[in-house]
Amino acid sequence: MARSPHAASPRYQQLADALLRDIENGKYRIGAMLPPELELCEQHGVSRHTVREAIRRLVDMGLLGRRQGVGTHVKARSGRGRFVASLGSIADLFQYTQRTRMKLIDERPVTADDKLAELLHCKPQQTWLKFETCRYPLGKPVPLCHMEIYVVPAYGAIRDEIEGDGVWVYGLVEKHYGEHIVEVQQEVGTAATSPRIAGLLHCKPHAPALHVTRYYYGRGERLLSVSVNLYPDNRFRFATRWRLEWDQ
Repeated sequence: MARSPHAASPRYQQLADALLRDIENGKYRIGAMLPPELELCEQHGVSRHTVREAIRRLVDMGLLGRRQGVGTHVKARSGRGRFVASLGSIADLFQYTQRTRMKLIDERPVTADDKLAELLHCKPQQTWLKFETCRYPLGKPVPLCHMEIYVVPAYGAIRDEIEGDGVWVYGLVEKHYGEHIVEVQQEVGTAATSPRIAGLLHCKPHAPALHVTRYYYGRGERLLSVSVNLYPDNRFRFATRWRLEWDQ
């Protein structure tokens, strides 16, 4: 059976979270050196690969820096004023949602006109259930992003659980209907915030924003849901790494 993204978070993420707490709590102050890799391995009972991946994520967040021949030091107690997500898999996407809170703004059925059908990769006149939400970093009063989530009407039961901490809409679909997400396609662009959405996001009208559309597919390439996300400038950053495999 395929491993669900709802399983316990990967060891590297658990270690990254633990080190992040230590930095925020002052155990490791700005300028201080982190313990060597082997020492962290022994302290946390993990492999060197796990330690390296956890540190890489904190480097991506701007919390840690590396000095050649010296080691890893603390650069900041918070990640560059932005929410940072290292997204390389569906499981990573799930872990990102666990650090956020969802607030429901509106919910209603919509019929796709030509413009919406093009966005949703569907036929005109197809009916969707639309949830308008804002997602917040846990414990923070300012929204991270504005979201428009479209799901097929048959999944309407998720409406009762769509608001709260760590909500993952596609996890709710799996929970209530046993429908597994097997593929996510993501398109990234830019947009300007409308006056209404700017009010919800606490930013200036027409401010630049990151526009991210995600398409969630089930078995048989069935489109189950689409999310349209708008992140105001300087409030969110993606961190991605690609590794090239060369023939030896």
